Amino acid sequence: MSRLRAPRTSPPSAPELVRRAVSTLFPMIVPRPIDAPPLLEEHLIPEVGVEELRWAYGRVRIGAAPGPDGIPNIASRQRWRHFRKLPPRLYGGSGQRLVLMLKPGKPAMEPSSYRPLCMLDTAGKILERIIAGRLETHTEGPAGLADSQYGFRKGRSTVDAIQAVLSTARTAISGKRWHRGTKEYCAIITLDVRNAFNSARWNKILIALNQMEVPAYLLRIVSSYFLDRVLEFTTDDGSETFEVTAGVPQGSVLGPILWNVMYDRILRLKLPRSAKIVGFADDIAVTVVAKHLDLVEFYSNETIRLVRAALTDLGLQTADQKTEVLLVTSRKVRETITLRAGDHYITSAPCIRYLGVHIDARLRFDEHLRIVNDKANRVAGALLGIMPNIGGPRSSRRRLYASVVDSILLYGAPAWSEAAKTHDYVRRAASIHRRACLRVICGFCSISHEASYVLASIPPLELLIDERSRLYHRRLENVGSEERARTIEKWQAKWARSTKGRWTHRLIPNIIPWIERRHGEANYHLTQLLTGHGCFRSYLCRTNNDTSDRCPACPLAVEDAEHVIFHCPRFAEEREGAPSPLSRALGNLRRW
Repeated sequence: MSRLRAPRTSPPSAPELVRRAVSTLFPMIVPRPIDAPPLLEEHLIPEVGVEELRWAYGRVRIGAAPGPDGIPNIASRQRWRHFRKLPPRLYGGSGQRLVLMLKPGKPAMEPSSYRPLCMLDTAGKILERIIAGRLETHTEGPAGLADSQYGFRKGRSTVDAIQAVLSTARTAISGKRWHRGTKEYCAIITLDVRNAFNSARWNKILIALNQMEVPAYLLRIVSSYFLDRVLEFTTDDGSETFEVTAGVPQGSVLGPILWNVMYDRILRLKLPRSAKIVGFADDIAVTVVAKHLDLVEFYSNETIRLVRAALTDLGLQTADQKTEVLLVTSRKVRETITLRAGDHYITSAPCIRYLGVHIDARLRFDEHLRIVNDKANRVAGALLGIMPNIGGPRSSRRRLYASVVDSILLYGAPAWSEAAKTHDYVRRAASIHRRACLRVICGFCSISHEASYVLASIPPLELLIDERSRLYHRRLENVGSEERARTIEKWQAKWARSTKGRWTHRLIPNIIPWIERRHGEANYHLTQLLTGHGCFRSYLCRTNNDTSDRCPACPLAVEDAEHVIFHCPRFAEEREGAPSPLSRALGNLRRW
């Protein structure tokens, strides 16, 4: 990242701005008395064993920032290896060091433009990990969290939440419209909760835990966890502290599970029959299905009212101006609805953004694919600047940089993979994907797509999209290596059928030995030999950079890659291994 010439930001240090940000992001709420349940003698407290302790410290990330005590995580982890049980005096305080991160594109002088992260001590995180592990046995049980919560839970992802919303919409617009038809309208409504995690009421969390029949000792631990919490932050005037009276720390281990427990009430609301609610952390998406537009508006307004009232009862507020509405329909003529959220009236838009995927009214994903292409193109331009053809990092590290572009192009692929087949997305996205592959192998832009993918050991983009979809449908199975083998099999068949890159195919007919090799790095000179695109007269003449394709030492022979490598007497010394770029490339080629 230090090589990317991007503007750098540092946390704000102006005293007035930092204090305003802290008071805005951490609202002062008069704490209600927290009644911890009594711990009776018959309540057994399971001791923390060696295996549980080893599991907890095994989850500590070495590179994570330390908390207020300043002890690096690697030191804390080494210390914990020697414990055989949980020390009796482990958690002496509830301090957290605040780091403010400016949200992209937000004004720096606005307190709400910052994302607060709380750095906690590693010892406290280990205790939180143990508590969270025990809470999960209850939150994931029969009386636990609602199935419609997809955030902060094992085996669930943003793609699951997106697919849950899209599944309802696709079912609604399928079939016939009139004469006993099943086709209906579907409204997708996304609600935004203002300053959600820092506004969570502690008493509401404990009430929800009690309703899930969490043991008394865990309730008492969580109640103690909330007491006397202090926030530490630094300004130009020095270190200061701030008393925290609500919220779950962003950056803690317990925060996500405690948030889900409190928020579960929202996802269990009794909504109108045609409405469904999907949650991912604090993001809410509501789908309302009805045959007629007036019914869609009526049920949608009633659903919004119920959700806002439940959030208000929890002490949370919605940012009504950020509410988005999408009317999914198969009609060619665009129709709209207008809904009310508090004092705001929101008209349905042609496209909305939900969990990073842009959903349009026809579920064609044109806008999403266009936006993703533009974003990937910008990122590729920034990354390609640190991967020159001559010099720079080796090809294995270049593949890591190229995977950043792929992660942008392939995000949410299971949701839009079918739609992408009917668009020119693959053609436009493949050009960006190919740019990254060319920089991995330090190749010329005239190299074919097929040859550049093989030399970079990166499958074609359309095969990666298909692989992501297959993996998602088999996500409950451990089939990553099986699906990658299937992708390579399709890739091999496509490579054998292609009419392009045939010189490269003569040298590398089978893909698997090439991508599984443990030696050699593709570089500027080796790539020229493997592709024939380089400083050879046949190539230079074909690109109008030379007047003749004949070898100066062998007038009857055409100077191409095959002639230079195997026949031309001018390079006999290099073939014997004399130090030169060509000899090093030939040496790599021999090893291959």
